[in-house]
Amino acid sequence: MRTLNEQFLRDLECGGMLAPLTKKVKSDHTLCLELRGNYINVYYRGGSLLKVEASSGGYSVEFDKNYGGVEELPERRVQDQAGVCKWLDRLPFLKQAMDCHFAKNEKNEREFQQLLVRENNFSRNSNSTDYFVIDIEYTAGAGHPERFDLVAVQWPSTPDERKKANDRRLVIVEMKYGDDALEGDAGLCKHIQDIDAFLKCESDLKCFKEDMVRVFNQKRRLGLMPGCKKDLESFGDEKPILLLVLANHDPGKSTLSKVLDDLERLKYSKADLRIATASFFGYGLYDEGVHEVACFRKLFANYIGSGTRVDGVSQSPHKQSRNA
Repeated sequence: MRTLNEQFLRDLECGGMLAPLTKKVKSDHTLCLELRGNYINVYYRGGSLLKVEASSGGYSVEFDKNYGGVEELPERRVQDQAGVCKWLDRLPFLKQAMDCHFAKNEKNEREFQQLLVRENNFSRNSNSTDYFVIDIEYTAGAGHPERFDLVAVQWPSTPDERKKANDRRLVIVEMKYGDDALEGDAGLCKHIQDIDAFLKCESDLKCFKEDMVRVFNQKRRLGLMPGCKKDLESFGDEKPILLLVLANHDPGKSTLSKVLDDLERLKYSKADLRIATASFFGYGLYDEGVHEVACFRKLFANYIGSGTRVDGVSQSPHKQSRNA
């Protein structure tokens, strides 16, 4: 369960012990605060900058020392706003340590996840997109090995649809960065099968939906979703959308074409598979850019690796002519 208890939530609100942290996240759009039940994560560039966990009489704050490069961290245990502010004063140094770490250990997929959250939840365009992101890096729990890259709600931005807070559609987002991530044990087909298996358990799905509704509303209460003007009431019974977000595919490689062949043969029944495309160079998710697989293949035939091969490397027609 991701929902916070009432005391934790109050401590994050104005006047609470953790209020300076919430204020900082809302004023710094390189940060993203996610609810984790008995703790929260503050993400930076897709990595956990701070983990704040409830403990007796206060909270425990942790920076992952695997990022290295930071000395003299504040006392982990905080019992008042002054203790929280000591950690906030160290944020520039913590960010710098993470920047140096990511320069050597790239985590592009997670960084792109956070960009999706920013654009669809609290950028200046978020009130006009058709999806809100509820959670990232969701672990399904016991008996389900799958981790959902993002969980979202489809909430079209037309005036009539924005008034309807009930029976909205659940969206599970699978993100892949680059063609190398499309195949193998962590490839698209394996993830789709695992997600479908999770969705087949009606009791687990019911609890999942209820938890995500509460998380959505708690994030709104904290001011972390200003693009949405009302609470979410419920998800409907319509099949969830399993939305594929494929970042930085190389049109000259044939991998995506092969994977799409596999997807069209794949057996799954509990979700409607869709592929997202960018709104030009942005990260906003709009229904006009969300396509069924067959439609996607037709619209973007020149971009999915259907070209010829030059020197052993697949080349799309436009690349071949450009490189001749």
